[in-house]
Amino acid sequence: MPSDPVTSRRSFLHSVALVGAGVSIAGLVDPFVATEAHAATFTHPGLLHTSADFTDLTARAGETADPWASGWDAVRADARSQTGWSASPVAELNVGGSDENFTRLLDDAHAAYQNALLWKLTGDAAHADTARDILNAWSQALTSVSGTPLLGQTAGIHGFVLANAAEIVRDHEGFDTAGFAAMLTDVLHPVSDAYLTATPDTCGEAYGTNWKLSHIASALAIGIFCDDTAKMDQATALITDTPRIMNSVPYVWDGGASDRYSVTGLSLLAAVCEMAWSQGVDLYASHDNRLLAASEEIARYEPASSEVPLLGTWGTSATSPAWVIIHHHYVTRKGLSAPNTANLADRARAEGGGFDRLGLGGLAYSL
Repeated sequence: MPSDPVTSRRSFLHSVALVGAGVSIAGLVDPFVATEAHAATFTHPGLLHTSADFTDLTARAGETADPWASGWDAVRADARSQTGWSASPVAELNVGGSDENFTRLLDDAHAAYQNALLWKLTGDAAHADTARDILNAWSQALTSVSGTPLLGQTAGIHGFVLANAAEIVRDHEGFDTAGFAAMLTDVLHPVSDAYLTATPDTCGEAYGTNWKLSHIASALAIGIFCDDTAKMDQATALITDTPRIMNSVPYVWDGGASDRYSVTGLSLLAAVCEMAWSQGVDLYASHDNRLLAASEEIARYEPASSEVPLLGTWGTSATSPAWVIIHHHYVTRKGLSAPNTANLADRARAEGGGFDRLGLGGLAYSL
């Protein structure tokens, strides 16, 4: 008789937790971590996308076959991809509670990212201008971040998404690169640094991994954008030197729609690994390819997807761009086997993503 999926997943992650508690870091970390922790110089663009990536993607712009065509159509049709998107910046960002207003920044950040990406793929400067204007508006306005519970996941998501959008247009005419870097450094990074150095105990264990990963993603993205090796080292060390972070992904929910939260953690960790990879640091290999093992395990039990969600919605875990990013690295780049992940990647191509997940499966990652 087949084992119960929830029980099996609990057993897997319980075993992982025991490994994390009982085995030394040296026994878990791949030998690559003995090399330099950060690049001697930073590569730009160098977050989720590099110059080489844009060259490859632009070369595919005329393709009419899926998954490229479906991903292209979905991104182009989304409201956040339209030129002239008007930003709605605030001075005081509230990420939770009765006065929360964080969705204004999430919408604007994704609009900036999608327009920046489309500029690179179409050459239409109106997209770059739109991304630039959104980002300038926020860097000129934002002065503080607050919220309840204590600056959880969304507080980290903002720096991560904003820095990725800004990285693409960092040299575009009229973009206030220095002012934007100051906003990231002075307003958003202190929030992530406070969380990472003294994690609040106001959230349940189930939320803790996602929240920490969102702040790791933010610290890493900000460090790379700002050419700040200390911030990059802070983020990468939390992966290479802290087995429990890698080993707790994905944490277990009891199936159904709540699985999307498990895959959010998977997606954030995939993004962290991809951003570090762009700078020559292989976090994917950390702890014996732990991300691949976690992806394969949870992909075994994902429910069939009834539909592909629109961009900017929660969607379902089965259509997360995490699967495509993970498959792109371990299978396309490294030639490893990941059949369960591949199954989910096939569903996520057109075009999962948005909200607290960044990455466009069919458009941005070849399979």
